[in-house]
Amino acid sequence: MSDLVSFIEEITRMAGARAMELFGEVEAEPKGRSIVSRADREVERIIIGEIRKAYPGDPILAEESGASGAGDIGADTRWWAIDPIDGTGPYLKGLPFWAVSVARLRGSRVEAGVVHMPALGHTFSAGVSEPAMRNGAPLGRVGQGVPSEHDYLFVPCADVAGLSHEYPGRFLALASAACHICLTAAGSAFGTLMEPIRAYDFAAAALVYERAGGSVRYLSGAEIDYAALADGRRAPEPVLAAPAAQIDWLRERVFWG
Repeated sequence: MSDLVSFIEEITRMAGARAMELFGEVEAEPKGRSIVSRADREVERIIIGEIRKAYPGDPILAEESGASGAGDIGADTRWWAIDPIDGTGPYLKGLPFWAVSVARLRGSRVEAGVVHMPALGHTFSAGVSEPAMRNGAPLGRVGQGVPSEHDYLFVPCADVAGLSHEYPGRFLALASAACHICLTAAGSAFGTLMEPIRAYDFAAAALVYERAGGSVRYLSGAEIDYAALADGRRAPEPVLAAPAAQIDWLRERVFWG
């Protein structure tokens, strides 16, 4: 494990410990059309504080505090994408399907990522030249066959205007993109369908899945340009995660607009 991945694991575990201390102790607060909690803010402050100690000049995109640091993200700009609690809804309902997600990027590419799921006891990690890991052990390679009628597709937890699919198997929603993608990497589902989401929602998990033999693409088939999302905007179209050999198969069964 590289020093960078080890560093990210350390800070996500530290943040996850605080999230567990507050688990069941905080209440939902309105945030536009969504919700937030004191736990989200405290966990985010821990992560940003540790990054600032080690990398004081790096730009950071975080869910609660937004984008800070440099303006334009160039091809060689080092920056971070942080989701302190991905799955605030499940977290506030006492469900275990939430994660602390931290990615370190350079320009448009993810260099390292960790998705820590304290309530489930899973820590997924990957580096750009390292295998995908779960709890310190390498993940098996993602199967490349078409799904059976009993294989799950993770989907958004609410209807998304203009988004539909004709997936022939079963589908499931846990309300956390990071959990969806990492559990897909672990073999719990065939793939993941995501609405247009933000970089901090999926960057770390996407690297884990890709290093396990999966593919993460826009519905159009285009690669993800994370630099274009560094200001916190939503992706321009839905995002799919599926085995590399089957990403086009899934694309043909998803519709947008």
